[in-house]
Amino acid sequence: MKILVRLILLLSLFLTYFAKAALYVDIRENTVGNISLVVSKCACKTELESELSESIAKIIEANLSNCGLFNVKRGTETEITSYKPRSDTLATVSLSEVSNRALELSLHLFDAFTKRELFTHSVVFSAKDWRKIAHFVSDAIHDRLTGEKGHFNTKIAYIAEERDNNYKSIRRIAVMNQDGSDIKYLTNGDKFVSTPRFAPSGDSIVYISYLDGRSYIILKNLKDNTESIISVFEGVISAPRFSPDGKSLLISLSSDGETNILSLDLNSKRTKKITRSSAISTSPSFSPDQKYMVFSSDVSGSQQLYIIDFTKKNKKPKRISFGSGKYATPVWSPNGDLIAFTKIQLGKFYIGVMKPDGKGERLLSEGHKIESPAWLPNGRGIIFTKTESPSDSKLYSVDLVKRNHKIISTPTNAYLPDWSHPPLVE
Repeated sequence: MKILVRLILLLSLFLTYFAKAALYVDIRENTVGNISLVVSKCACKTELESELSESIAKIIEANLSNCGLFNVKRGTETEITSYKPRSDTLATVSLSEVSNRALELSLHLFDAFTKRELFTHSVVFSAKDWRKIAHFVSDAIHDRLTGEKGHFNTKIAYIAEERDNNYKSIRRIAVMNQDGSDIKYLTNGDKFVSTPRFAPSGDSIVYISYLDGRSYIILKNLKDNTESIISVFEGVISAPRFSPDGKSLLISLSSDGETNILSLDLNSKRTKKITRSSAISTSPSFSPDQKYMVFSSDVSGSQQLYIIDFTKKNKKPKRISFGSGKYATPVWSPNGDLIAFTKIQLGKFYIGVMKPDGKGERLLSEGHKIESPAWLPNGRGIIFTKTESPSDSKLYSVDLVKRNHKIISTPTNAYLPDWSHPPLVE
């Protein structure tokens, strides 16, 4: 317990220290992938130090390489000491055992161009928390060199699907670290589940379950693994999405031949109808300031994207998509500058982005069936589902600048991803 308390306190100091730093790299399109970083680990005295220092260094390297902003190389302590690069930043990680299964990590970051030590800090942690520490260190380096908050200590939720011996679909809610490690199943597959969504706090997930003609909105607490039923509806509920302040849910309700969007107050459990039409309106998503909502609707005859401005008395939806094809599953970026969507045109599926006014449409990925976009926490990329066949569905991510694609490995078929934004506290 003392180690855990000290860990939390030191991590708070760790991140506060970086928040006060003033020297950042200017992140622009031509600098993406060009922040040079050399990661090194110091010589170790014990087997545990050697094992964990190498594991931590590998995760730091993978995290920063995969985010698309860094060109990461590995180096030895000797090479770092004699290194004379023109613009590289040097990161040195050292570990020392301080007690039984407890270690102290020291991190040194040195700018070889300015000959300045950017920071040096240490933290004590339990050996079992080595992966979490690696992600925190990755965040610290990312924050210090870019001025943007890192996302390496976040998680991904998704639907994991397998087939039993009778080829019956078994769907479970799964959560894993952003690097694909430590997969945990939150449901046991005994009921149909759909659409997991992280709360803004990151410490709980909401999902939909269907049973006996009813739709259940269920909240799963990730800290103590308990769950509670938020509300039960006659009809079909879909597309839940938290408001940015976490006080309400946007949902789509199909009932009595209509599909409209409702707001569900999580405290009073009261609902308020937002759209009122015979059209199919679904997939709502708030803007970060909660002043606007984007959604898809076929009110014009084909599925398109619309925005409602809650600051105006006249809350008539305004259409923003005018390209050929159908538009679906919109989701507002955490930075507020873009809206991601799925586009279906001539039998092909696309993942794209556009500005909130509908201008600047860009298609980032295409495939046989790709859908369900969700934003990375920094707004620099999108995670989505790619389905090649009923037995082959995977998660992919794509960055906005270079359009590089990366598969996010899962042991089962995977659908409907969501990415937590703030670091989780467990």
